[in-house]
Amino acid sequence: MSTDFDRYSKVIKEINSENLNLKLDSPEKLNNLLCNINKFVTKRLEDAGGADCMQWFLITMKKYKVLLTVMSLYSQNSSTYKEEIIKKLNKYSYKTISQIVDEALLKKYLIHKKHISGSDNKTKLIVPSVELLSAYINWNLKHIENYSNAVKNINK
Repeated sequence: MSTDFDRYSKVIKEINSENLNLKLDSPEKLNNLLCNINKFVTKRLEDAGGADCMQWFLITMKKYKVLLTVMSLYSQNSSTYKEEIIKKLNKYSYKTISQIVDEALLKKYLIHKKHISGSDNKTKLIVPSVELLSAYINWNLKHIENYSNAVKNINK
């Protein structure tokens, strides 16, 4: 029968502590970290986000995954195609992701990027709206700050 300390030792060996600005030198600190991570993730998903656009994307996991995909692609390329979003989320049906993107476009949470003259006008690039970008950044900053404060309290 393993003791709590044996369990703690095994978990500590498996944790990637490279980027952890926290010393987990006791089972209590590990438990506090786990509790704070759980609170962070739970509150993050329960927080409706304030702005309508964030509330809409947080309603379902599929919409949230579309949001994350759009933001990831946007941060890499500045714009993307509807087909690329659908391809990245291939574990969901084409129709489902297409409907989510179409609805987000109708609500103007995602917008079509204006074409540069001389480019192919049939290709419709998609970017997040200014409203969505700012709401997404604010929502994440709020939760990052909450988590940072919680970790600081573990070190005390």
